[in-house]
Amino acid sequence: MKVIHITNSNRDAFLLEAKPCVMALGFFDGVHLGHQAVIKAAKRVADEKKLPLVIMSFFPHPKEVLSNGKKIVSYLMPLVDKQKKFKALGVEIFYMVQFNFEFAGLTPKQFVQNYLLDFGAQQIVAGFDFTYGCRGEGNMDRVQADSDGRIESIKVKKIEFEGEKISSTLIRNLICSGKVEEIPYYLGESYQIEGTVSLNKYSADIIVNPHYSLPSSGIYEVTVTNGRETWKQEALILNGQLTFMLSKSRKCPLKENETIRIYWERRLPNGWSTSLEQSHHYSQSVVS
Repeated sequence: MKVIHITNSNRDAFLLEAKPCVMALGFFDGVHLGHQAVIKAAKRVADEKKLPLVIMSFFPHPKEVLSNGKKIVSYLMPLVDKQKKFKALGVEIFYMVQFNFEFAGLTPKQFVQNYLLDFGAQQIVAGFDFTYGCRGEGNMDRVQADSDGRIESIKVKKIEFEGEKISSTLIRNLICSGKVEEIPYYLGESYQIEGTVSLNKYSADIIVNPHYSLPSSGIYEVTVTNGRETWKQEALILNGQLTFMLSKSRKCPLKENETIRIYWERRLPNGWSTSLEQSHHYSQSVVS
């Protein structure tokens, strides 16, 4: 899969490479089951038309830009994780467009011309609530008019689980409330993050990589992999810090400064919290 970062200054240069395509549009944070429905629908059309499947997404999040940084979005995954998901779903080209005030100021018709038609989109696919152009005035029902009939559009219906719309916002709320065991119903798998190990005498602090979200304070059961082995682990989150308590009876599988991937399985009952938090405070006092 080819990844192309589009900015105001380099847009024209990449137009020379643009070819007819089927394009899926969205922010795709988390690439949850709703997003996957959009991409799979686009893939079916691309295969039928024998055209490449292209994704166009945007960064940073529009809320951050339009609020002048006053609203901070807790991202679910970094760009590298999105790329892996897109590639697995059959995407051939991934356009990542820089979202800024100039881009936000495009009229719907300008957006369609400059970022859909100019990049070869013959058919676009997006969720039912996707909007484009200044103040989100463009929507999937007016794509044909904004393109003067040159682009067909497919609007993917709302994807729900037990009556709730599957969305990145919903998944963020589940993470913030510690309900990690519910996330697979919306994401299609356990929520996962990556971080770097900092070993202490009786514990390991995990420095979480950018653009992941941490659950609320508590004790969690997680699955950890370091590329050599995979194991179950109890994880403590306290005051925004992720810590593993190390077993004295088992050789520590972690190495200083290595990168690990953590899969959040479930929050453990409150009874676990007291003993582990006390152990954590004790280990800190011993180290200091």
